[in-house]
Amino acid sequence: MGFILTLIYIFCTIVSPEQFGDQWADYRVLIYLAALTFLFSLPELLRRRHLLSCVQLYLLLGFTLAVALSNVAHGWLGGVIVAWRIFLPSVGVFFFIVANVTTVRRLKILALTIVGSTFAVVAEALCGYYFGFRGDTFVLQQSLFAGNRLVGEFSRLRGIGNMNDPNNFAQIMLIALPLLFLAWRRGQLLANSVIVLFPSAVLLWAIYLTHSRGALLALAVLFVMAIRRRIGTTASLALTATFVLALFAVNFTGGRQISVDGGADRLWIWASGLEMFKSAPVFGVGFDSFMDFSDLTAHNSFVLCLAELGLVGSLLWVALIVTTLMGLNRIIKLQDGRPSESILAEIPEPRIFLDPSDDLPGHPSPSTANRFATPIAPDIGTGIESAARLEVPEQWVLAIRLAFVSFLTTSWFLSRTYEIPMYLILGLATAAIVLQRNVAESAIRKSWIFVTLAVEASTIAFIYLVVRLRM
Repeated sequence: MGFILTLIYIFCTIVSPEQFGDQWADYRVLIYLAALTFLFSLPELLRRRHLLSCVQLYLLLGFTLAVALSNVAHGWLGGVIVAWRIFLPSVGVFFFIVANVTTVRRLKILALTIVGSTFAVVAEALCGYYFGFRGDTFVLQQSLFAGNRLVGEFSRLRGIGNMNDPNNFAQIMLIALPLLFLAWRRGQLLANSVIVLFPSAVLLWAIYLTHSRGALLALAVLFVMAIRRRIGTTASLALTATFVLALFAVNFTGGRQISVDGGADRLWIWASGLEMFKSAPVFGVGFDSFMDFSDLTAHNSFVLCLAELGLVGSLLWVALIVTTLMGLNRIIKLQDGRPSESILAEIPEPRIFLDPSDDLPGHPSPSTANRFATPIAPDIGTGIESAARLEVPEQWVLAIRLAFVSFLTTSWFLSRTYEIPMYLILGLATAAIVLQRNVAESAIRKSWIFVTLAVEASTIAFIYLVVRLRM
């Protein structure tokens, strides 16, 4: 039941409550749904004791505390309630996913639920863009300037609610795009064309209609990461450069530049963020306080976190990203080098690896699952048993990593530190790591603290140098 409620909750957070009328505007229904999902998720969390070794859970709890402390440090005790009211829905998404995604099958269902929910918004937005459905709700008319001179306007596709900004809308579609390939079936061209390729084309067209410059860069990163393993780094970079030039040729950015001059306003905002950090380096200026010191938001998730939460909060936030990427990379590395891949390919994965406690229809009963699972160790040998623990298919892990990287790329230009999409993809990636806990934990335990400190320091130094050189 907890898993079903999790799927409903995620659907409702992507398909904004504003879709359902005024009675949803204050999110009361989502709050009630979250409380119910929490109650049904607790038994699963208590049963899966190995989750206590999941470092991301502790980092997120620490980050949630840092959000509160950022206001307490400035003498505003009531800010704890205000901050948590805003941030806890995102925490809930992560918690519900990690607690309830207990099998590979559930992982796939969750990923496809994210894709389906995104498509529901995309379909409605395209109807608004082409047929005028709900007026200008899904179309933003943006002015185009050359210097200080107005030279025209162009239309940008957008969603509703927290995806009302075209850049945010492009971000959720960029997350959904790699996850769509979890439905890919080798050798089934017709099915793949209908289920994967055509929906991918629709998503790419919708991303194009947002005319998001950050989305263009994210597509370039996804493209090079997707083909590098097959054709090598040099060839993939060359093809990616051609791909980017082609996107410029079809006016992907709506006529706007991607340059230092084109992003000058953002550099001034980053400079303001660094000044805020200097004024309160430990706990920051306070959660949701950036615009008390600036006319605009940070337009960079790291700068926003650094300014509002200081070193305490930003280190925890960076650690969440570092540990998750290290875990995914570890799984991929082991799957690339496992010797028994050809043997394991012949094993009917769902019958061996699905949790007998899964409450989904069609799942084997405990006795059936045990009958398939028990012979592994004595009959096949410990070497293959160890390899068989690599439960999540490599292609799925690659798709999840691509979705995560696409979020990080676009977040470099957006203020998405506390928003649900981050904790949605973070929860999905953590769930995959937890399913592979026998092979992924070692990478996290060894060096994540040192990597986090290095990433934090290098990112601050990079932003400082860019701002200093520009200013």
